[in-house]
Amino acid sequence: MAASKKLPWVSLALLLAAHITFGKLLASTAVSWTAFIFAIVWALVLALMFVNFLTGLRHVVSRWFASDTVAFCALMAGAAFASIVLTWFKLFIPIILIFSAEALARIDLLTAEFNNVQACTLLTVTSWVGLGLGWMLGQFI
Repeated sequence: MAASKKLPWVSLALLLAAHITFGKLLASTAVSWTAFIFAIVWALVLALMFVNFLTGLRHVVSRWFASDTVAFCALMAGAAFASIVLTWFKLFIPIILIFSAEALARIDLLTAEFNNVQACTLLTVTSWVGLGLGWMLGQFI
C-alpha cells in the first residue's frame, strides 16, 4: 500500500459499530437467519451503490426530472416515504445510521485515494465483520 493511502480508521470503526448494532438487533428477531442473510446481501449492495452510485446519477436525474409530471410524482412518492420513515422512526434509526456511516467511510476512502475495488472490498468486509460480531453478541451474550 502506498504511503499516501492511509486507512481511515475512525470512519471504518464507526461503520463497524453501526453494523455491530444492526447485527445485534437482527439476532434478537424471530427470523434471525432470514434477516441476517438479507443484511449480508444488503451490505454488499450498499457498498456497491456507494462506490458506483454517483457516476451516472446526474445524467439519470436530469433526464428523469425533465417532465413536470414525473417530478410531481417523485415529489409525492418522496413525501409518502418521508411520512413512513417518520412514523416508524425507531425502526429506521439503524438503517439511517448505516447509511451515514457508510457514506462517511466512502468519502474518507475517496479522500485517501483508494480505487473503487479497494473501497468496495473494505466497505463490504467491514460491514460483514460488524454484522458477524453483532450476531455473535446477540446470540451469546
